Amino acid sequence: MRWRDQVQELRELGLGGTAYRLGREVSLRSGLLARETPRPGPPPRGFEAHALAALDRLPFAHPEAVALAMAGRIDDRALDQLVAQADDAAAGRIVCFGAETVDCGDPIDWHRNPFNGRRWDAALHWTRALAPTPTVGDVKLTWEAARFPQAYHLARAAALAGDGAQRRRWALAFARQVRGFLASNPYPFGIHWFSSQEMVIRATAWLFAMSVFHRLGIDQTALALDVAAHLWVVGHQLEAELAYAQRAVYNNHLVAEAFGLTLCARLLPAHPTTRRWAARGQAIVEAEAERQVYPDGGYINQSHNYARTALQDWALSARFTEADGGAVSPRIAAALGRSLSFLYAQQNPVDGRLPNYGSNDGSMPRVLTTCDFADFRPLLQLLGAMHLGVRLYEDGPHDEELCWTLGPGALDLPRVSPPRRSVSFTHTGYHVLRGADPSSFAFFRCGTVLDRFSQIDMLSVDLHWRGLNVLTDPGSYLYNAEARWHDHFVRTESHNTVGVDGLDQMLHARRFKTLYPTPARLTAWAPDRVSGSHDGFTREPEQLQHHRSVERLDDDLWVVIDTFRGPGAHTARLHWLGGPFDHTHDGFAMQLLTPEGPFSVRAFAPSGSPLAATVVRGANDPPRGWVSRTYNAKSPAPSFVCERSGEAPALAMLTVLSGGAPVAVSVDGSEWRFSRGQHSFTRTVTFEAP
Repeated sequence: MRWRDQVQELRELGLGGTAYRLGREVSLRSGLLARETPRPGPPPRGFEAHALAALDRLPFAHPEAVALAMAGRIDDRALDQLVAQADDAAAGRIVCFGAETVDCGDPIDWHRNPFNGRRWDAALHWTRALAPTPTVGDVKLTWEAARFPQAYHLARAAALAGDGAQRRRWALAFARQVRGFLASNPYPFGIHWFSSQEMVIRATAWLFAMSVFHRLGIDQTALALDVAAHLWVVGHQLEAELAYAQRAVYNNHLVAEAFGLTLCARLLPAHPTTRRWAARGQAIVEAEAERQVYPDGGYINQSHNYARTALQDWALSARFTEADGGAVSPRIAAALGRSLSFLYAQQNPVDGRLPNYGSNDGSMPRVLTTCDFADFRPLLQLLGAMHLGVRLYEDGPHDEELCWTLGPGALDLPRVSPPRRSVSFTHTGYHVLRGADPSSFAFFRCGTVLDRFSQIDMLSVDLHWRGLNVLTDPGSYLYNAEARWHDHFVRTESHNTVGVDGLDQMLHARRFKTLYPTPARLTAWAPDRVSGSHDGFTREPEQLQHHRSVERLDDDLWVVIDTFRGPGAHTARLHWLGGPFDHTHDGFAMQLLTPEGPFSVRAFAPSGSPLAATVVRGANDPPRGWVSRTYNAKSPAPSFVCERSGEAPALAMLTVLSGGAPVAVSVDGSEWRFSRGQHSFTRTVTFEAP
């Protein structure tokens, strides 16, 4: 890293942040942090009696009531799949990252990477446990089964579809796996004590499953004692590491860890320590709801999936408060409401998905639905009920999370579906253009990066046409893969925007560190047109300002104009990543062959002449043409690239994005005409950056 970039990092961290990071690093490397690890004594007196009673106080709905209420809302095929997932889970075959069933062994080897068979050293203190990462692989691949998504499959299958024998078998399998995990992970050794958030996700899954099996009449007494004793240790570790989350990872990690303190307190008797945990955890959960959800509803991580992760924690925290007879914090309630408006506005009404935007680690802390991992209807149905007192969607499998969380009575709430319109979220910088067909919409990212949790993708466009994500964000694939893969998915080159001279809009300094947060501004907004610019390239001498406008001419036709301002000669690289459809390419246009018909991408020079482009699909070296919808999975997708060299005004490009019948493009001076059959649109186009 250059000295000026090192200075920039110090400037962004500030004196306090720099001092803290240096102190943390010294403490970690010297072994001081390991020596400071808490050494909890035995749990408080009376924890045995309290643990089982606490299961009755967990505010999840009774499983038999959920089964009765959800009858007919989940089809037989989905229920059969849930039963199959439970049977698989009992044998150590776990649905990982909401998508792939992976054989983790029976009994599960909790320190083995099930994707490559390599093992972590279970004897290493947690402060050194990740040292073998280069040889073992991405630690999240081992953490996933230890998050216990299988607990939800086992318990929900028992509630919704299992007979008596199946229920007992699944409950025994769950208990066996929990005890196997506890025996294999004595505190404070191994990778499973490294991440406080992982501990909380795991604990929540255990409590849900124990609550379900307990209410189905399957004795959970012995297991509840083991889990309560474990949570006594977890609570001490959470409290000890909370300062690090507040200073270094102040996002969904902090929300989960603070919520986890309240969970630990809930399953343990009243004690000065547990009262402190409950008070401190609740205060942070409430404060972070106000801080992490921006005024327009955008989330601090600039990621829809991470927003869902934090919102599940806030929603359950609010439910726990209500179950205890308290009032929901106004800060949490307001954050849920802001988030609901923000996410609903960007949703595809056909399949419930949102644009594949931002980092996605495959996280869904509570698997309370048979819906697809990417379907946000279960969460938004819950938020609609909590914030508005209505259901946003018709009856269906997406009601299950609502039913478990608020109870079957919530299914009787009136159904009100707000219209989906064009909307601009100016604080965060998310803008949506919709017309008559709500399933055809463009998403435009334009807003100054406010926190460090962001991909490098300013002015990117994500386009849905007739319910299909035809131009898509690539996702994030893996966090700890080979550098070339991590870099590709994070950096500008893979997103639907423009790169200049091989530079990124921010400096990708390290795997989880970017510098020079991109300054951006919205320059125009109307329901059919949006434009903006950013200064991400101007940190370098003689670099350019990039300006982009996006206009919806009708539900099948969009025009995107890229212009530049700045001195000197440069090379601009325009990139469009198609969805994973078959395609054709004639040297100029890329045509996606979708179930709804052809969708084409064509680029033009200011003169109106078509620009030559390359289309690559699923290239490995260097990576190009990939889309990742879930963690650790990527699919080949056509990548359209057009490059131009010259001085700023001459670098301008116009892209026509059209679905259905072909669109003819003609130019007369500054007048551009876009024609399809009897319909045509004329626009005066100026290729000078404003």
